[in-house]
Amino acid sequence: MDLFFNFVLQAVSYFITTYFVYSIFGRKKKIAYILLGIIFMSTLYPFLQYGSTLETRAFILLVVYEVGPVVFAFLIFTSITGGLPWIKFKKRQFTKKSPYKPQPKYANRLTSYLVMGTSLIALASAYFILEDVTMYLIMGLSGISFVLGILLYIKTNKIVQERIILCVGKQKEYLYTYDLPKNGRTIDVKDFFDDDRYIIDFIGEVILTNTEQKIEKDFLYWLATSERVTVQKPLYPISKLSYQSDLELFEKYHVKRISYQMSKTGSLDKTSEKIMK
Repeated sequence: MDLFFNFVLQAVSYFITTYFVYSIFGRKKKIAYILLGIIFMSTLYPFLQYGSTLETRAFILLVVYEVGPVVFAFLIFTSITGGLPWIKFKKRQFTKKSPYKPQPKYANRLTSYLVMGTSLIALASAYFILEDVTMYLIMGLSGISFVLGILLYIKTNKIVQERIILCVGKQKEYLYTYDLPKNGRTIDVKDFFDDDRYIIDFIGEVILTNTEQKIEKDFLYWLATSERVTVQKPLYPISKLSYQSDLELFEKYHVKRISYQMSKTGSLDKTSEKIMK
């Protein structure tokens, strides 16, 4: 019973650590699988010590107890994230691919709490349950995850304003804005524009950092139509954006994130540009 309990706890610890590293590093599966590979290699340490001196039955038990939790964590992670990043399967698509979903400040703050809390649980589990190299590896990774959670919390707290920018027209001629509520966990188009006759695309994020290192974030949406559209509250019209000339960089079907540094004179310097989807 103790072996089974330890097996499950180790597998859960490996999975939690891997999944949060995967989440923190922008959902990059390769990093997560490299981490699992490192954990797997660390579990082979007992075999280097005792492998040649063990009987067959003891050897099998050692394999199941040491390597099994890593394999189990691998299977859980693979099933949740949708397969290996190096293997591509050709299959018929019956549903649309899930779009990139922007995360408001409140949701990121909750994520930081979750990362820090889970990291502490994984660290405690490793200290009281695991042994040898595996214990130090999981404790080290949990410590790194905890620090990353703190950094995410600090970065999130720098955000002083979040708003929706709705561009209307084939050339984004008309602009409307809506300030996001402070406790909003998700962004739903129907919260600011509820008309099923039109398709609104999320096209990107703009991050503006002022001279005090405070952040203003805009979530850009586009209603590309030549028709006359009636836009009602909570949206209200604005005449111009500080990054107006760069709106043409945002396109349909490509979610882009552009960051700017604001100077004391109010001018903007582009610091980064990245395609998110």
